[in-house]
Amino acid sequence: MANSEHIPTSLRWLTRAVVNGTSLDPQQRRNLYLKVGLTSIVAIWLVVIIAIVLSPKRYESKWTLILPGVGAGATVSLDSIGQANSAANSPYSSSAIDPRQNYKALSTSDNVMSLAAKALEIKPSELGKPKLKLPSQTGIMQFSLKSDDPVKAQERAWALYRSLQSLLSSLRADESRQRENGIKMGIEGFADKVNHSQKNILAFQSKIGLVSLDQFKELALTIERLRHNRVNLVAKLQGIKASQQTIQSQLALSPQQAADTLKLKNDQLYQQLLVVYSHATSTLAEISGRYGAKHPQVLTQKQQQATLLAAMTKRSQSLLGYADQDLMLKLSADDIDMRAELMQQLLATAAQTNGLTQEIAALDLQINQWDERLKHSNDDAAKLEDLHRQHQVATAVFTSALAKMDVGKADIYSAYPMVQLLSAPSLAEQPSKMATILAILGGLVSSFMMITGLGIAWIRKPILRKIVTKK
Repeated sequence: MANSEHIPTSLRWLTRAVVNGTSLDPQQRRNLYLKVGLTSIVAIWLVVIIAIVLSPKRYESKWTLILPGVGAGATVSLDSIGQANSAANSPYSSSAIDPRQNYKALSTSDNVMSLAAKALEIKPSELGKPKLKLPSQTGIMQFSLKSDDPVKAQERAWALYRSLQSLLSSLRADESRQRENGIKMGIEGFADKVNHSQKNILAFQSKIGLVSLDQFKELALTIERLRHNRVNLVAKLQGIKASQQTIQSQLALSPQQAADTLKLKNDQLYQQLLVVYSHATSTLAEISGRYGAKHPQVLTQKQQQATLLAAMTKRSQSLLGYADQDLMLKLSADDIDMRAELMQQLLATAAQTNGLTQEIAALDLQINQWDERLKHSNDDAAKLEDLHRQHQVATAVFTSALAKMDVGKADIYSAYPMVQLLSAPSLAEQPSKMATILAILGGLVSSFMMITGLGIAWIRKPILRKIVTKK
C-alpha cells in the first residue's frame, strides 16, 4: 500500500480489518449478512409489535371554533344634543396580528388549564394540553384532545371550551371596566364644564334681566307689530281725514263751527227765537213785495226782525262766548237739507281723526322706547347666545360621552372578538390509530436503514480500498 507508511502502527490492523474484511469466502459471507439482516429485521418488528400491543388505547375528541370576520357598529343620535358612535372592527383588519394566535395562547395557558381541571376535579397535569391547528386563510381553529376513555376525552374537551369562554368573558369584562373608568375620568371634567357654563348663563341673566334669546326675539317682534299697527292706523287716519275734508267742503264749516252750530240748535230758547225770526223774515219778505220800504208794516216787521236777531245774538254770546251772524243762521228751523246730520258726521270724523292722531303719537313713543331697549339688548343677546352655545357644546360633549360609555358596554367584542363553536367536541367511537401508524412507520424506517447499512457494508471493500490506497 502506497500510503501505509503514513498510518500509525497501532491503527494498521484496524485498517486491514476494515479494508480486507474477514477471511470468509463469498458464500459464507453472504450467509452471514443474510442471518444478520433477518435477525435485525425480526428484532425491529418484534419491538414494533410489542409497542403496538402494550401501548394504551387513546381516544381523541375533536372540536372546531370559528372567529367571525365581519365587524359591527352602532350609532346613537340624541336630538339637538349630539351622537355617539361605537364600532367593532373586523379582527382581521390588521395584517400584523392574527387573533387566532392570541386565542391559541389563551387556549393552552395555565389559566384555562387550571379552570378546566378544577371543573373536572382533577389535577392540571392529568388533563393534558390540547393540540391546535390554524388553517391558513380562514378563521377556523381546530382542537383535539386525547384520553384513555372516549367519554373522558369529550368531557375534558367541553371543560376546555367552557374554560376558554369563561376566561374570555372575564377579560372582556375587565377591558370594559377599565375603558369605563377611563371615560368616567373624562366625564367628570365634562360635567364641570357643563355646570360652569350653566352658572355663567344664570349670572349673566340675573345681571342684564334678559332671560333667553326668545325674549330678545319677542322684543324685535313686538317692535315690528307696533310698526305694522302704526302703518294701519296712518292709513285709516288718511281715509277719515279725506271724509272730513269732503264734509267740510259741503258744509263750509270747520269742526268747531259745526259743534257750535249744533250747540245752538240744541238750545230750546235759541230754537224758539230762530223759529220766530224765520217767521218774521218770511213775513217781511212777503209784505216788502206789496208795500214800500217806508210803509209802517214794513218798518214794524224790520224792527221785530232786528229785535229777534239781537236776542239771538245775545243768546249765542251766552252759549258760545261769541256771536257770528252767519253761523247763527246756518241752520234753518226745520233743517230740511239735513245739515245737522252732516255736522254730526263732521264732528264724528273730527273726533276719530283726533283719536287716531293721539294713538299714532303714543305708538311712535312706544316704538322709540322699544328701539332704544333693542339697541341696548343687542350686545347682551349676542353675549347670551355665546354663553348658550358654549353650554350646548359642553352638554353635547358630556351627553355623547355618557352615550358612548353606555354603547361601549353593549359592545363587548371590540378587544376580544366573538368566538363561536362550529362543531361540538366529538365522542370517539374507536381509539386513535396514530400510535400504531407511528410504530409501523418507525419499523419501516428502521428496516430500511438496516438493509441500507448491510448493503453499504457488503460493497465497502472496493470503495474503502480506493479511499485508503488511492488506487
